[in-house]
Amino acid sequence: MSIPIECAFGKSPQVPAELPGTRALPRSKWAGGNGLMIVLLGALALLALNGLTWAENAPVGKIRSMRGGWLRPTEAPPNYFEVRTGAAKAKALREAGGNKASEAAVAAGLRFLALHQAPDGHWSLDDFQSDARTEPLPAGKRVGDNSQPMTKRKNDTAGTAFGLLPFLAAGITHKPPAKAKQPDYSKGVELAIEYLMKRQSKEKADRGNFGGDMYSHGVATIALCEAYGMTSDPRIKTAAQLGLDYIVSAQDPVGGGWRYTPRKPGDTSITGWQLMALKSGQMAGLSVPRTALKKVEKYLDACETTNKGGYSYMPGTIETQAMTAVAALCRQYHGVNPRNASLLASVRRLETHAPGSGSDHLDFEYYATQVMYHMGGERWTRWNLGPDGTGKRGMRDTLIARQDKGQGGRPGQAGSFAGNDHVGGRLGATSLSLLTLQVYYRHLPLYRRDKAVDQPEK
Repeated sequence: MSIPIECAFGKSPQVPAELPGTRALPRSKWAGGNGLMIVLLGALALLALNGLTWAENAPVGKIRSMRGGWLRPTEAPPNYFEVRTGAAKAKALREAGGNKASEAAVAAGLRFLALHQAPDGHWSLDDFQSDARTEPLPAGKRVGDNSQPMTKRKNDTAGTAFGLLPFLAAGITHKPPAKAKQPDYSKGVELAIEYLMKRQSKEKADRGNFGGDMYSHGVATIALCEAYGMTSDPRIKTAAQLGLDYIVSAQDPVGGGWRYTPRKPGDTSITGWQLMALKSGQMAGLSVPRTALKKVEKYLDACETTNKGGYSYMPGTIETQAMTAVAALCRQYHGVNPRNASLLASVRRLETHAPGSGSDHLDFEYYATQVMYHMGGERWTRWNLGPDGTGKRGMRDTLIARQDKGQGGRPGQAGSFAGNDHVGGRLGATSLSLLTLQVYYRHLPLYRRDKAVDQPEK
């Protein structure tokens, strides 16, 4: 059975009646007839008075009941990914602060990725330059170039997932584009999806695992969940669901987080990728048990500082800016109110390392940009466009200026971003940088834009 769900993302395919992460519906003596109408009208009046919507205070895919528990609404379900294409994309780009220059940077980055994809559809972190070709798949031929991978890590699952995600964020799937004037990357996307599905284990002991470690598995699961959510292709659904099931089985049963290997005490970096995978699965209408999401809250609580707002790599260690950004985004996706004092304390910490301040930690920038985007308002404008609103020292123009122009005798690097071993070298850095530049339309904001979020809730 399927039911419609309303939340802050817009409209989406039908999702299972037992939406993962939702609470059982409380029964009430008012559960029928005129009594229900009175309760609903009263709830709507209260919502109008305090300026909130159900979707604002509810975790993704849930609507908060005024009486406790969660209500099942009757409106059409949201399509979490429709903002990535067409008029909705153009509108989101314009209103959230993207521009032609940021989209040109994205286009250059996508072409770099397409020109360094292997014939079987995968991307290599440490040797993608050997797969350089004259034109994107299926055209052209493989010629190789002298691009610098900037890592020796061998993880083709991670490389392929990182290569695939920016295409999906741009609204590009394995289905050919409707407009002939657009570059056709559909074959490359299709081959990448097929590559990941072929790598997925069918063995009982690790069924659903895409290979590598939990880091790469989480990123691959996000990619397939998004691909399924954007196309409803039944070929992808099974693989995406198996990927989610493996994440759930690999969760630390005690602490609630994830580590590089299954069922070990977690760290915040790996946990962040797994939670984003579970949430991507929810957005696509796949099954995610609510118990897994509750355990993540327990893990985040254990990593938060006693003065609230700061988060550590593992429970009991010192807080870091990057882990605070990861955890703050996790809190937002768990439905924390934007005026929550702890969330605002996290945001203030992130603002002390604004773009252009000398910190080029890509993990931090990737997560912190999403946090600020969801907060909206002046905070987002300052983060995106800088303190004076011109773009200088803002995230958008900082990333555009950082993009490789293919100079210095390495023309094949044009459109890419320099990286290091920590983020998967040049390929990983290019993916994270492009996804950060695609924040305007990759997802709709979690909170309404007309809501003030600078003051803590009372």
